[in-house]
Amino acid sequence: MTTPTPARGTDRYLDFTNAQGQRFRMQVEDDPVDACSFTVRVIPLLEPASPATQAGATSQQGASAGYAAGVLACLTARERDVAALIAEGFTNDQIALSLYISRSTVKTHLQNIYAKAHVRNRTALVALLHGAC
Repeated sequence: MTTPTPARGTDRYLDFTNAQGQRFRMQVEDDPVDACSFTVRVIPLLEPASPATQAGATSQQGASAGYAAGVLACLTARERDVAALIAEGFTNDQIALSLYISRSTVKTHLQNIYAKAHVRNRTALVALLHGAC
C-alpha cells in the first residue's frame, strides 16, 4: 500500500507493509541547514483497533502498552536485548559486559532504539518499556 506524497515540505512519506504484515511509514525530512542533506525515518504504524477492543473501554496504559509492543516488534534481536537491560536499570558499561559488546556498540544500539521508539532519552524509553509490561 502506498500513499501519494507531496514533492516538498515535511509531509513526504510512503506507507508500506513488510513481508510479516507489519505496517510502516518511511518519512523524509529535509535538513534546514544543508539543502543537500535529508533524513529518512522508518516509523512503525499501529494496526487499527479490533471491533472487540473498540467496544470495551480502553485506557491510556493499554494504548501505551500497544505502542510499546509495536516498537519492540520493530527492534532487532540485539536491540531488544539492550532494551530489556535498560528497563532493568543497567548502565551502558553493565550492558556491554553482559552482552560481550563494546560501549560504543551499546550507544549505537541505544541511538537506534531511541529513533525507532521516538523517544529522546533513556528515561522516556524506560517509561515506555514499563508501560508494555
